[in-house]
Amino acid sequence: MRKVVPIIALLSLAASGLPAQLLQQAKAAFPAKTTSLEYDALSKLRRLPNYNNLRKQYSGEGLQRVQKDLSLLGISEAQLSEVVTAAGPNGFFGLIAGDFHGATVAKEAARHGIPQTVLEDGPEYCSKEGTCLLLISKEDGRGFFGTKDQLQAISEVRQGRAPSLETNPTFADLESRMDRQSPVVGFAPGSEISEWIGSSIPPVISSHLGLNSLFSGIQNFGYSVKLDDKAHVGLNLICSSEQAGTLIKDALSAASGLERAAAAAAGPSSLPFNNMAVQSSGRLVAVSLDAPFQ
Repeated sequence: MRKVVPIIALLSLAASGLPAQLLQQAKAAFPAKTTSLEYDALSKLRRLPNYNNLRKQYSGEGLQRVQKDLSLLGISEAQLSEVVTAAGPNGFFGLIAGDFHGATVAKEAARHGIPQTVLEDGPEYCSKEGTCLLLISKEDGRGFFGTKDQLQAISEVRQGRAPSLETNPTFADLESRMDRQSPVVGFAPGSEISEWIGSSIPPVISSHLGLNSLFSGIQNFGYSVKLDDKAHVGLNLICSSEQAGTLIKDALSAASGLERAAAAAAGPSSLPFNNMAVQSSGRLVAVSLDAPFQ
């Protein structure tokens, strides 16, 4: 997962983002035990003038490693328009969409000595490093990537022999609260919340309020980002108990107040976010904030 405020500059997409259609295909194919997921509209990110400097932040190291193997199959990063990255018991995996073709992949695989295996869903190519690509028959420009075991698990789901992520009640709950028109959406286990929030709450405030300790009460969280002249971030936290939810809600509300006070004293440039609102209902804490583009 990635830090919220440092990547906000990456997310200056069109104000009316298209629905994440690739996400719908992903959740119907990914195993129910998927632990984290993120959808990104890559074609939109490339419109940014600072794309080359920030590209590693939005995709993460995992996708960058996979991209090296995809390039051997004739699929360049520039050809990818959308990606859903995920993680689960069998490691890192995902679904890509773009301007690439099965015939070209087969040709490049043969040229680099990458063997082909035919699965029920389509041809599979596995590099020496262990990264595999499963192309979807009759759906040119779509493919799943991951370990051989992970792609087998995806194939089991697609063939109806195993439950999909759609049956995961935690994901279903968080997805229902996401803005489905947002160009960036995702969910993750609570253990990743500190890394995801990153520097959006200054360390001195985080330490003063004991946020790191309080965050241990978060079981899972979902997020979405909608954009116009700012990034409008929506965050839903599922806590371990109603008491944990109340404590986190109170702490985040206090953090917002302290940060506003610090910004008033030091000047608006010190404010990493604004218009932060926090609400809680039982175990759920809903957070919204606006972040200026860097």
